[in-house]
Amino acid sequence: MAGKPSGPGTNEGKHDIEAELARLREDVSGLAEALKAEASNRADGARQQAFALRDDVRERGERYMRQAQDAASDLEEQLSERVRAEPIKAVLIAAAAGYIYARLFRR
Repeated sequence: MAGKPSGPGTNEGKHDIEAELARLREDVSGLAEALKAEASNRADGARQQAFALRDDVRERGERYMRQAQDAASDLEEQLSERVRAEPIKAVLIAAAAGYIYARLFRR
């Protein structure tokens, strides 16, 4: 007795191809989901690093601003002490600076 032919043109062959295509679709779908999850994880990691960097930069900026304010306050205090100690000298220096400024920027 001769068996049924099984090949690409038969129903059995078509069923095998359809089953393979269904498996391939599932594999591709699973791969797409895995890639999507990996991309999402990497994006979350990058976002967390960016926020951490932003916070670090903000903290450093605030610290440098406080240091600059402290330095300016110290300088102002020293200048005030100098003016109190030698008021005539301070007035003469201010007058000389004003004269030089006026000479430089006169049109």
